Amino acid sequence: MQGHNTMAAALQYADQVNTVSPTYAEQIQTPEYGEKLEGLLSFISGKLSGIVNGIDLNSFDPATDKKIKYNYTAKTLEKRAANKAVVQKEMGLVENPEGFLIGMVSRLVEQKGVDLILQTMDRYLAYSDAQFVVLGTGDRTYETQLWELAARYPGRASAYIMYSDALSRRIYAGCDAFLMPSRFEPCGISQMIAMRYGCVPIVRRTGGLVDTVTHNDPINEAGTGYCFDRYEPLDLFTSMVRASEAYRFKPQWNALQRRAMGTNFSWERSAVEYIKLYSKVMGLTAEDQLPVKYGGTVEI
Repeated sequence: MQGHNTMAAALQYADQVNTVSPTYAEQIQTPEYGEKLEGLLSFISGKLSGIVNGIDLNSFDPATDKKIKYNYTAKTLEKRAANKAVVQKEMGLVENPEGFLIGMVSRLVEQKGVDLILQTMDRYLAYSDAQFVVLGTGDRTYETQLWELAARYPGRASAYIMYSDALSRRIYAGCDAFLMPSRFEPCGISQMIAMRYGCVPIVRRTGGLVDTVTHNDPINEAGTGYCFDRYEPLDLFTSMVRASEAYRFKPQWNALQRRAMGTNFSWERSAVEYIKLYSKVMGLTAEDQLPVKYGGTVEI
């Protein structure tokens, strides 16, 4: 309490401790993710929880978003293809409606798995007709290597080292898949936005990505993306190949897109869980707790 570790003091004396996803709440109790506080976090696990973040469904809505050229819904996915041509033209790619277009919008830092992409993308592009676009800024080393990748594959890869909300939305609306192979991810917002726009996520199963993306199962018509476990180039490569192969079967791919678009990532859903958490902190009984309901306006 004398400034040695104020985070540890806060964890010990708080009524409840919350982080931004249930899986991350479990992971931070291990040496790999605990930042030397895993022992204390395990000790207080009884008051530790995780609530997934939400996104603004009104702002991120492909049916009304004014920053994309062609609006569409889950029922009018055929209109989405025109946005792919827009991205390809704007980012200097060959306009190929049948090619598998993978996008990434991210901070270019170690946490986001950029090193994994750089170890994998050369071989993937060399042995497929896929295309890759990336938007973001970060570590200068990663920025340079992504520029070099784009130079090696003109018309197939493009790197925009900048921030642009408008371009990011066009990437979400035009790409077939969204790449997010994070080394660790407390929650993650980009994969939720991508799914909202029908851009199928390819993610590593860590943190909030576990709680928001489920692996595609076309036989049982379940799942919202493609997932891999180990932080290894081969595992990412395999997931990208599986996704690009699945893209060839358009009815099943469209069904996958619709499942992703239909997932509820609203803040209303998260707000319900926060109200329950704060009610617990206040010591309210079940009868006294603030009234809430799912699927609509939170009523207090």
